[in-house]
Amino acid sequence: MAGACARRQRVTMSEISIRNERMKKMSSKKFAVLGLAAACATVLVWSRQQTQAPDTASVGALAGANAASVAAGSVYASMQPVAMNAPTPRNAAQSKLGAGQLLQAVQALSQSQSQSGGASAPSASSQRGPAYRGASVAEQIAALDRAGIPSRFRDGEKVKVNVDLSLTYDQVQNPSLLDRATASLRETLLAAGMQAHQINGSPSIEASVPLARLEWVAGLQSVAQVSLMTMSQTTAFSDGATASNIDQLRSLGNYDQLAAGLRRELNGEGLTIAIVDHFNNLNGAVQALQDAAEWPQNSDVEADKLTLTASTSGAFGYRGAAHGNAVTEIAYDIAPSAKFRLYDNTGAADWVSAIQDAANLNAQNVAQGEPRAQVITASLGFNLAAPGDGTGTGSDLKGLYDAIDAAKNNGVIVLNAAGNEAQVHWDDDSTAGAGVNVLQDFLVGNVGANGAAIVESINPLTIGGRYDGCIPVGARTQKDRDTFEFNVWLGWNDWTSANNTTNADYRLELVRWADAVTRNGRVVTPAGWVAVAQSDFAQTGAAGQQPLEFISYQAPAATRTTACNAQGFDPARFAGGGKFGVRITRKTAGVNNFLRLMNSGYNFQYAQTARSLIHPADAASVITVAALDAATSNLEAYSSRGPVLGAGGARPAGQAAGNAKPDLANFANVDTVSYGDNAFNGTSSATPHAAALALLGLQHQRQLTDATVPAPLPADATAQQKAERAALLTQRNVNLADATYDALVYVSSTGGNDLGDAGFDASYGNGRLKFHANAESCFLSATYDAKYRSLLPAQASPLPAGQKSYEQLRIDNSATCAAN
Repeated sequence: MAGACARRQRVTMSEISIRNERMKKMSSKKFAVLGLAAACATVLVWSRQQTQAPDTASVGALAGANAASVAAGSVYASMQPVAMNAPTPRNAAQSKLGAGQLLQAVQALSQSQSQSGGASAPSASSQRGPAYRGASVAEQIAALDRAGIPSRFRDGEKVKVNVDLSLTYDQVQNPSLLDRATASLRETLLAAGMQAHQINGSPSIEASVPLARLEWVAGLQSVAQVSLMTMSQTTAFSDGATASNIDQLRSLGNYDQLAAGLRRELNGEGLTIAIVDHFNNLNGAVQALQDAAEWPQNSDVEADKLTLTASTSGAFGYRGAAHGNAVTEIAYDIAPSAKFRLYDNTGAADWVSAIQDAANLNAQNVAQGEPRAQVITASLGFNLAAPGDGTGTGSDLKGLYDAIDAAKNNGVIVLNAAGNEAQVHWDDDSTAGAGVNVLQDFLVGNVGANGAAIVESINPLTIGGRYDGCIPVGARTQKDRDTFEFNVWLGWNDWTSANNTTNADYRLELVRWADAVTRNGRVVTPAGWVAVAQSDFAQTGAAGQQPLEFISYQAPAATRTTACNAQGFDPARFAGGGKFGVRITRKTAGVNNFLRLMNSGYNFQYAQTARSLIHPADAASVITVAALDAATSNLEAYSSRGPVLGAGGARPAGQAAGNAKPDLANFANVDTVSYGDNAFNGTSSATPHAAALALLGLQHQRQLTDATVPAPLPADATAQQKAERAALLTQRNVNLADATYDALVYVSSTGGNDLGDAGFDASYGNGRLKFHANAESCFLSATYDAKYRSLLPAQASPLPAGQKSYEQLRIDNSATCAAN
């Protein structure tokens, strides 16, 4: 390390942000798809949060400091170790904020007002909140800064939160009661001048609350707890169309056994794809992509080619996130003749509403007719916000899982990225013991020289194991603060259900390595790990509680340590470096749980790639897509793995029956105009490829079954006839979607596409979605399956001489599909 320091080792922003060397350099090339100039990438970019993705051209190098820059008198000389004083709730309302950052901010505001003499105690009936009187915007922002709450959870002095209702499991299962309860709380918050949005089907409200009024919100009788808002995370990382052998798929539309009038190259005509994502429409970004023929646009001939829906947080594309723009480019390259419905997203409320709109469902998930989109795709997800068992039981995501199920039941194909969490995930059984306040041992079986067990209670965080475990702290700019923030989630299998309440209690801490404190040459505080942030909600079995803890923290200058000075982080951009880790404490005696940790991009020293799916990628009603390198078809190291967890989030015993995950794999490492060459990758890139290919597959299934499309009803049709036809069309759409899925699985598992372990595995799923010479037989094998015979004309009985039965045709085509 001394030699590296002498050479003034330089660390670029891109080196830091890729986390664990996830970028793989390859030659870049351009290709044309059906005359469309498609920018196709061959290099990955890693970022789950594209609004924070570093721009290496503009921000330059991280390093550049040498020994002289950290000499006495520099910013390092004044460093003092700072440990967090865990906040303690002072009343019932504060206890609902958890003993973490929100409570810390509320108490910091109260303290600052007390010291300034700017606040007086309000009456108990005040709707302004205990700290409202005299609390300026600046004071509230300063208190949020002191708690280290990142900017994406803030809008000035307002905090973006989930307000969970105090409802029992049975009450949540009652749609009418749940809707009345959430609507009532929303109206209360709106009447108090706050922004609030229901999450249809979930016992939670998304709200933007001034810090000074947060305690008042928590004190409402109907509220169980208030936490930082559960936000969707982008799963980012087109050569993928070429790698998927798109021309082979397109050519199926000219199958010679189709009626001449039905034949056409497959481009998505007559179908619609919906994309739920984070978009950018700042400075004319959408128009620029349309002008470059990279995005669809409306015309006099096709006025509904593109439909844009804003999120609840602002106008479409308000955040300037290029992620959804790149996703749309990929889908448009593959299905240029389809229609597109794009939904900007912030959290669960937007996502549920998007699915319900695209699938033509009402707020209670009742179908209102034919879906507006036949395919819905999302390269988004949530970390540990649900049980992980394929359901949203007991969680704020219940409404999302229910909406996805309802969309599938209305004949929609739903896809979701598996996630990029394989290298930022840990799970294991909780450390045993009858006592309370038991530290989790991350390295069971570790013993010292005397044979005594050593508890490894810290799981260190690193940037790909590099920089001697140091991470930049005290960032000077908001961009760097966002890029290097910490987001850590803890979940465990104690979800509220019909037979269980959430009563196993754990505390999650983010810790840092603090230097020793000396006075007069004597060590008064030895060097060691100290907590800088914690999440400690009560899990006591009360209504509305969840087995979750979450920390989102931006490290200030005071968290640096001299052990990181040699890394030479650029002092113009950072105060230095610090070493960080995670600590878990089991507070309840005698319980044994299956614990899971995830974070937003740093590597755990003790990690586990299996069972690392994000939500809702574990849902049985979605096609879950893993990521492959487009040049080699190797599984990307970051691609989240299955299997789905056991009931309630328990450790699974193999793949779940009927819900093996991931479903299939497609390609990352692609160029897009939105990101530039060598800059878009991950399961985010793989998923829109698979979604658009599924759309073309559905188009072909419609060709193959055109002969049985129900005839229109006469003008004087009765209500019963209309209802019967509607039910027939719904079932037909479901069968077409399922037959398309089966065909994609057959293609993925044949023709050399079965990668990894033979047969299905938890990394590649059924295999690589690449269309081969016998792909037509794979589609026919699905079409002739007994499950979908209603899509085919009835055969004569007995069969005419020389005519094969549908069952024999299925057997023959299945054999041909698997022949290469």
